[in-house]
Amino acid sequence: MVQQYGYSLLELLCVLAILSLLAHLGSSHFLSVNQDLENQRTLKTEVARLANGLTQARQLAVASGRLSYLCGGVRHCTGDWSTGFRVYQHSESGQAEKTFTSISFASSLLVAWRGFPAQKTQIEYQLNGLSGYQNGTFVFCLGRWKMALVLNQSGRFYVSSLQSLPQSAPLSVEDCT
Repeated sequence: MVQQYGYSLLELLCVLAILSLLAHLGSSHFLSVNQDLENQRTLKTEVARLANGLTQARQLAVASGRLSYLCGGVRHCTGDWSTGFRVYQHSESGQAEKTFTSISFASSLLVAWRGFPAQKTQIEYQLNGLSGYQNGTFVFCLGRWKMALVLNQSGRFYVSSLQSLPQSAPLSVEDCT
């Protein structure tokens, strides 16, 4: 009798079932880690975009000798900072607005203003580069991560490091603290 070497169909199916189970468990963790890294990258990018907007508004006020504004909202100054912002100045006649930058944030990003005054729709930079005694913090949340951009009364700012939120992803701007 000749001895046969090989695996039976049942053995192969068991191995395939175990491998597919392990692949499924590993892929969900991999996708979760990948999404987490993507959220961190997006958060850092959007904070940098607001920082660049604040710098541009400040430099614009000093260079032009006119007030400049950074307002929450892409088309109108609604104070909805989560949608994005725009940098603008009034024309010399004061009749029209000239928009220099208009930035839309990622749709899943939550941005909240915490400071004085509480319901701030725009940051105003004066001719000397000061922000007119407007100080506070922009809090950015995405997924389970948050960052903050702190604006002081002189119109300067600094950015906090990336922090993990204690709970799951915030559902609203109020949860993003």
